[in-house]
Amino acid sequence: MEEDRGRWGGAKRRPPPSPFPPLPWPELVFYFVSFWAGCLYSLARFYRTSQRWGQYLPVTQVPEGWGGVRQDQTDLEWFVWIPIMRAYAPFGLLHVMLAQTVRRFWPQYLCTFYIAFSLCITLALIGRVGTALCLAVPALMFVVLLTRLKLLVWLAWCLILILFNTHFFTSHLEAWVEDTPEGDYKVSVMVAWIILRSLSFSLEICDTDPYARLPPVPLLTTLLGYCLYLPFLCTGPYMPYTDFRAGLSEPYRMWTLRRVVWTGLQILRFVWWLGLTQFLLFHFYAHSLHFMPELVKKMSSWSLAGFVYFLTAFLQLKYVVLYGLPSVLARVEGYDPPRHPRCTLMTYRFSDVWRYFDHGLYRFMLKHIYIPWVGADNSLARQLQGTALVFTFVYVWHGVSAQIFWWAAINFLGVVVEKLADHIARLPQYRAWEDRWLRGAWRRRFLGLAAVGLYVPSLAALTIFLSNLENAVTVTNRIFVTGFPHCTLSTFFFMFCLGQCSMELQNWKMRQKERLKLS
Repeated sequence: MEEDRGRWGGAKRRPPPSPFPPLPWPELVFYFVSFWAGCLYSLARFYRTSQRWGQYLPVTQVPEGWGGVRQDQTDLEWFVWIPIMRAYAPFGLLHVMLAQTVRRFWPQYLCTFYIAFSLCITLALIGRVGTALCLAVPALMFVVLLTRLKLLVWLAWCLILILFNTHFFTSHLEAWVEDTPEGDYKVSVMVAWIILRSLSFSLEICDTDPYARLPPVPLLTTLLGYCLYLPFLCTGPYMPYTDFRAGLSEPYRMWTLRRVVWTGLQILRFVWWLGLTQFLLFHFYAHSLHFMPELVKKMSSWSLAGFVYFLTAFLQLKYVVLYGLPSVLARVEGYDPPRHPRCTLMTYRFSDVWRYFDHGLYRFMLKHIYIPWVGADNSLARQLQGTALVFTFVYVWHGVSAQIFWWAAINFLGVVVEKLADHIARLPQYRAWEDRWLRGAWRRRFLGLAAVGLYVPSLAALTIFLSNLENAVTVTNRIFVTGFPHCTLSTFFFMFCLGQCSMELQNWKMRQKERLKLS
């Protein structure tokens, strides 16, 4: 997490990465073809398994149409928020048009408009109790903010988040919103985003106004406008308060034909990804296997590989849609939201998964947790402490449960191993050994082999997060115990090919940047 340090101050920036040594093009083609052939074959095997077991899985019978007759509707996040996005799309467009009018004639009332418009939507969506909770959280954080003490702000955030995860509160929340379909889930997700935005706002104000000179009423209005900003209210992504504040000051821009066409094309782009994701759920029943772990144990090794690969690909597609469509509306208004998730499959460094998947959350953790703790002390011990704090935050914010704990713990260990490897790579003794024994392409092959040690545990971590602990144990057991040596060696081979493809992609990106600089 050192790459963006220079942007906000603190510890020294990590030097820019250097290109990996080139490989002969026939070798690169072999790695590329081998990896993608393995992915496609595993998906084909998992597709056959899904169709064969479909009648035994908790999938939904649908009228026969363009997709099929069965659809896996067990991913709660997808089948709660996508219908809501479709139903409220006209209100999203109305929000943009009215907000543009307010920005042009009465920009000082923009946050007031955000509050009023969003409250109308939340009342219809989650009822009075849910709306009251969405207002109560930032109000409580604002009271704590009046002290301008960061420690109290963090403590209040922890207490509120832990309260929302207690059985006592969740049981009462179910009773309060029982008239709203999936009401407790909707409220929990919306409040989780509001808690994070309230924390971001409070920490920024503690930094920029430590002596409480700003008038409280406009400050509270800005906080509520930021927390209740409609495009990001339900699904995210998280936009840092500094970006929201910059967007508020943007002047009104006249509409042109080019701007209208750009907006329409961007919406169509993400609608296409939405349609593709819906289509895949008619044919791959990975999420329903969360509830049938005994069937996962019976799957062949190739089907099991396709199961894990589909879960990973679906997560990527899901958040491209859930983050991408709201971001289009925000950009039309003049904001600069975090980019939608990039494909993290072709990522060489373990820590880059966190940097590129949810860039907004990554920036928050970097700016408000990692950099303040590490400061100017660039020692390995301090970096590891900062990393531990970051993953503690990840564990608490995603939900205090055994499943989230093991997922965060494995990711933490992966980042720690990567940092230790970086530290060793900078030692003069290692450099001398590498110069003697690993020259040119052999250095790159060695790095690809070392990366396998991080890629394989990441499979277990992904299965824990995207499925459950029992299925993750099945995957790990198949790789190292029941599938040894064939499954073990096959997994290592394909992960090695992935590493080489990822390094070549990184080299290509560096060449593109150089061309842009020269042009």
